[in-house]
Amino acid sequence: MLFLSLGSNLGNRAQYLKHALFLLHREVGEVVSISPLYESPAWGFSSTPFYNICAQLHTTLPLEALLPKLHAIEARLGRVRSSSPEQGYKARTLDIDILYYGDTLLHTDTLCVPHPHLALRRFVLQPLADIAPDFVDPNARQTITQLLQTCLDTATLTVVAQDFSLPVNKANIPYHYITVEGNIGAGKTSLATRLAEDFSGQLLLEEFASNPFLEDFYKDSQRYALATELSFLKDRYKQLQQTLSLNKHTLWVADYAFSKSLIFAMETLPPKEYNLYEELFYLLFERMIKPDLYIYLHQNTDSLLKNIQKRGRSFETPISKSYLERIEQSYLSFLQHNTSLNTLFIDVSYMDFVNNEDDYQFITALITK
Repeated sequence: MLFLSLGSNLGNRAQYLKHALFLLHREVGEVVSISPLYESPAWGFSSTPFYNICAQLHTTLPLEALLPKLHAIEARLGRVRSSSPEQGYKARTLDIDILYYGDTLLHTDTLCVPHPHLALRRFVLQPLADIAPDFVDPNARQTITQLLQTCLDTATLTVVAQDFSLPVNKANIPYHYITVEGNIGAGKTSLATRLAEDFSGQLLLEEFASNPFLEDFYKDSQRYALATELSFLKDRYKQLQQTLSLNKHTLWVADYAFSKSLIFAMETLPPKEYNLYEELFYLLFERMIKPDLYIYLHQNTDSLLKNIQKRGRSFETPISKSYLERIEQSYLSFLQHNTSLNTLFIDVSYMDFVNNEDDYQFITALITK
């Protein structure tokens, strides 16, 4: 019986923890219990708040093989360890600590079990008490509940999610129409194509190359912005509405959403033209068939620029970092104001779901759960 504490205070904290649980379940042992998700202040140093959980696993791995596995998972998810203990604690994408390995007592230069500081940390004891209140600490000879009651740590913990479930792949996607969205170069088409192939769906790709104003727009955005956006609006409405209304296939996976038109118009059009465009957009939007899952892929800007350069489209060469950052903000603003969309936000900044099968499987686990 293995008890672990997991924490994150960088980036998409909840996703890092879910991804860690997914990898632990595949590579370390069966995850049999997960605590609620808590937010707590950084412990031992000044930083942004942490998300914390505790998990119970059944594992056949010997203790000496366990620590390298956990460190490898941390590294996979972006953890950069200090080169020496003297550097102290610092912010991190993921931290996995071994709390208990059955009733084993171990003290070496690299590993102490039970964890030597757990009785001092409320962010460990509270989630641990949620899943193992009666477990007896082999050193203190007290239950976790008793250790929590006498803990001197006064930090305030806030429950973020009562049910923090393990993402596990299931056989089918429980949707009929999925949209994969994201910034330019985020990997929308790659993911949509793979999902359609693997789940026997029909792929619906945006026909961006047919826009006769696009190349002119990248050369002179002010002059060609309205014509470019109107052309996109017309083509997207026509393609989506005709395809989705006439063909009742079990699953459609699109690499764009109709709402993309409004997001790019926010960036490209001056106020008067945008107001007119927005009115026209919503007249059409009311008639649209909406996706029952809207996947948004977040990718860091430097990686976006590399992906854009890699695919070598000449008309995309002028795209700047600041332009991509503004498009990202427009997407996030749109999602914040359209909470009725069933949105799945996936941070792919640290992933390579095209070449790394584990990353792709984690994404499908999020979709099929």
